[in-house]
Amino acid sequence: MEENIRSKAPATYYASVDGLPDEEFKVEILEDGPVRRIAVNGTVYEVDYNVGGDSIHSILLNNRSHGVQISATGDSGYEVKNRGDLFRVRVTGELEKMRRSRTRQVAAGRQVIAAQMPGVILKVYVKPGQEVQAGDPLCVLVAMKMENEIRSPINGEVKEVFIKEGDKMTVNDKMLVVE
Repeated sequence: MEENIRSKAPATYYASVDGLPDEEFKVEILEDGPVRRIAVNGTVYEVDYNVGGDSIHSILLNNRSHGVQISATGDSGYEVKNRGDLFRVRVTGELEKMRRSRTRQVAAGRQVIAAQMPGVILKVYVKPGQEVQAGDPLCVLVAMKMENEIRSPINGEVKEVFIKEGDKMTVNDKMLVVE
């Protein structure tokens, strides 16, 4: 059964397959139970499966049975064997994907560092004119009882500091400029 997704999935994963480096599959678990409703890149499927051993899975998809062997290889990786074909699959959760995409972006030029969440400035480590390297701590923002160390996105010089210890921040308040 195929249809388009109409609601938010309770769990979302992203799968990449070795040999298909430029393609990523968005897998959403829509309903969990004996028969699962999942969506792959927006197309909904009803999947029934049974585990027949440590790594053997019997999967019924569109009234067609697939005997699949799935073995974890560590660090979110799996080897999937289906009808003699071997696939190496890496599965990433939604939060991990967001974190990785942020660290992959290459920052350049003037960087205005703004508060990503409301909180209070606990500590300021830098002052105008100070040289910093990418990854150096600039300040600590306490939000929801957690200390969040804000780090420099680039190598450069601290041009402006708009904050001091004890300042209350709201989302998108300017804190520092590094250039």
